[in-house]
Amino acid sequence: MFDEELSLIESLAEKNMPDAQYELGQWYDHGLNGFAVDGKRAAMWYGKAAEQGHSEAQYALAWLYDEGEKIPEDSEQAVFWYKKAVEQGHGLAMISLGVLYEEGLGVEMDEEAAARLYSNAAERNYSVAQLFLGRLYEKGKGVPRDPARAAYWYFRAAEEGDDDAQVALARMFEKGEGVELNVHKAMAWYAKASENGNETARIRLGR
Repeated sequence: MFDEELSLIESLAEKNMPDAQYELGQWYDHGLNGFAVDGKRAAMWYGKAAEQGHSEAQYALAWLYDEGEKIPEDSEQAVFWYKKAVEQGHGLAMISLGVLYEEGLGVEMDEEAAARLYSNAAERNYSVAQLFLGRLYEKGKGVPRDPARAAYWYFRAAEEGDDDAQVALARMFEKGEGVELNVHKAMAWYAKASENGNETARIRLGR
């Protein structure tokens, strides 16, 4: 049965069907279904699907170039394909592209662009984007410094279980920055983060 499925996927991929090409790329990328990990072949199949507008393939191809572990790192190619995926509303691509803009990798540093990308993903309820956006508001990078907005986004991410956001929110309560000073709430959020395995939270609670 599996051999039949494999033959079908390969046949459809060869016939230029983007979903099948993306699937085959996944198998080579992650070593699934008995396939050996092969970044070059993964990139080839992702590329075929990406060129046909497959947003997941565009993101996966960008990530391969961005990560640089299975194929040579190429930040410019990563930016190119992240942008293609972002144009189609891909939330994780927004976050990854935002990081490249924030750090100036493969593209000129642009903290305002990073903030816009994080904001778009944050509104889609991606907790990592909410955390990153909170950090920008806390530091005043790409957006006006606004501790209250920072605390808001930290809270949104913390509610989703992001332990780094829980630590950040606890710190805000501990300092009374962006929120009213409340040591009890600070300790409660540190405790939640500690339960999620966050080492910084454990240290803070120990003190």
